Amino acid sequence: MKVSKLIAAVLISVGPAVQAEPAVFAGITYLFDGPERATLGFTVKALASNHTDRPSASIGLSVYPSLPSPLGLDVGVGYQGTDAAGLVSYDLLLNRFSLSAGYADLKSD
Repeated sequence: MKVSKLIAAVLISVGPAVQAEPAVFAGITYLFDGPERATLGFTVKALASNHTDRPSASIGLSVYPSLPSPLGLDVGVGYQGTDAAGLVSYDLLLNRFSLSAGYADLKSD
């Protein structure tokens, strides 16, 4: 639980510095259950910035069909390219790290 509080504190402190409009992200995510096991899921997130080629904070909902408790709520950070993003997140409901990649509706600079 200490990790989730740390990530939440970092995201809250970064929030006021964000000057752009948020963006929408949709993609696939891998929830890491251990060193040799990952679970595939689908995710939708809000990104703190809608500009390309920038780092961004995120908050999102994920669904993992193969888990008994399939819903996740995560906070994370990542990098936004041209209409795509890669994110590393911590799921607050499932208490695990995840890695996501997918489409993001971004503005070109």
